[in-house]
Amino acid sequence: MGLENWLKQVESRAREALNKPSPYGQDIDVSGFLEVKPAGKPLLDEAKAKEVGVDLSARALYTQIDQVYYKYLSRIPGVEITRLEDFIEDRPDEAKEYVWKLVDPGKDKYTAIAALRGRGGYFIRVKRGVKVEEPIMACLFMSIGGLQAPHNIVIVEKDADATVYTGCAIAPEVVGLHVGISEFYVEEGATLRFVMVHSWNRVAHVRPRTVVRVKPGGRYISYYVNLAQVKTLQTYPVVYLGEGAYTYLASIVLGVGDADIDVGSAAVLDGENASAEIVSRSLARDSASIVARASIAGRHGRGHIDCRGLMLSDKSVIRTIPELQALSPNTMLTHEASIGRLAEEEINYLVSKGFTKEEAVAILIRGFINVDVKGLPQRVREYIETIEKLTVEKTM
Repeated sequence: MGLENWLKQVESRAREALNKPSPYGQDIDVSGFLEVKPAGKPLLDEAKAKEVGVDLSARALYTQIDQVYYKYLSRIPGVEITRLEDFIEDRPDEAKEYVWKLVDPGKDKYTAIAALRGRGGYFIRVKRGVKVEEPIMACLFMSIGGLQAPHNIVIVEKDADATVYTGCAIAPEVVGLHVGISEFYVEEGATLRFVMVHSWNRVAHVRPRTVVRVKPGGRYISYYVNLAQVKTLQTYPVVYLGEGAYTYLASIVLGVGDADIDVGSAAVLDGENASAEIVSRSLARDSASIVARASIAGRHGRGHIDCRGLMLSDKSVIRTIPELQALSPNTMLTHEASIGRLAEEEINYLVSKGFTKEEAVAILIRGFINVDVKGLPQRVREYIETIEKLTVEKTM
């Protein structure tokens, strides 16, 4: 099939779903985000990029502002970075093997709008056997509002090892809809660590759509943080695991103001001896509402879910929905879930040791959101420590 016919098939599938809501999260009218036109050259807020941990001096970097400005480079041997449209145009036959193969353009109205009106997104390939010690950086920034719908592809070839760090942010008071489509391919024996940090605003709507395929012996480790107010946020990434493959999916979600947040992670154990861990930490303040979902299903292997919520106000709401589905006796799945508030006795104990009440609360919140993500490079751990401190500050 030629490139033109393939693209027409994608568009046709998308058009069928333009009015199809997601089964999760708040439904919104997407039509109002399509008419915003750029006024002047979009500008990257470097302070915002720094806030979400993006190093703009990185040797491997992709930057996208709104839908109209792109910059990318790779000075790391064995790491290829380009804009998705360039990849499709230059290598159409190869593109058909990866683009819209894991994410269905007709899944819902958000995938549909991305397929029909989206622009940009990164294509990252780490060549076979290449071990990348420093993080590959990406920054997606909204400066004028409207729609931003990048489509991201990451391929980590056999026995390669890499970390991709993506920071997403928006200018203050800009009304925008961000729909990020991500399809990740982790080949045999390869490792991909994916860190994504979000800093939106009180009028932004966010709908990432992510699917990951991990081949036998591969490893996919994900760390997601939402550290600022957002109007609505809904995402539910799914990871498919081959024989002996492993995934660790961690999320730290802060809900403040009147945020409506519905986030989750799912793992499918397709191969023997596959294993999955899903860890979520939800913090709700003001009148925010958070739904934290987690699902592990399969015929083989092991899985564990750990969902915890921390209530920081009397008007906030948290729901945890862990789901386990064992399709044969060869599967061992477990979960634990809890929701509560900071214990007064723990606060009082720290105050008795000389801390102020505010310091005591900060210490306890920092302990709550700290999760042990094994195998992250030291530089990324430093970024995460900074993000954790900033998250604590925004809960106070």
